[in-house]
Amino acid sequence: MKINKLNHIILILLLFLVSCENGIKKGNELSKSDLKYIRDLGLLNENEKIILFSSQGGNRMSGNFLSENRLASYWVENRKENNQINSAKFIEIDTLITTDLSEALTYASYIKVIKKNSSEFKVYVDGKPEKIDEFFEKAISEWKKRKK
Repeated sequence: MKINKLNHIILILLLFLVSCENGIKKGNELSKSDLKYIRDLGLLNENEKIILFSSQGGNRMSGNFLSENRLASYWVENRKENNQINSAKFIEIDTLITTDLSEALTYASYIKVIKKNSSEFKVYVDGKPEKIDEFFEKAISEWKKRKK
């Protein structure tokens, strides 16, 4: 009985570790069905391209991305009251605040997006520290280029 319980614990830990290592992808690495799903959520226009994408828990459940026009984040689960779908075009953004938690075991790094209307949301980014920095730097540079 103890061995069976230990096997379950090991399996759960392995699944947790694998699901946490989704990392950061380039937009062209997403499947057509992923892109359609993101468009269906209302987060991406037809000709808009995703530059960088990060997910915690699979692309259908969660996604955080930088496109050529916006920063966006979604968390979708069976209980609709828990769903969160957020987006801000660069011209709508007042401030971006980055928080690097790449050394923390259980937390993802994020960009806090504060819109000109004072609403805010977080874009979560999970991966290796250098890839997180790349995501942060690209998001800030795209925002500075296009915020006018």
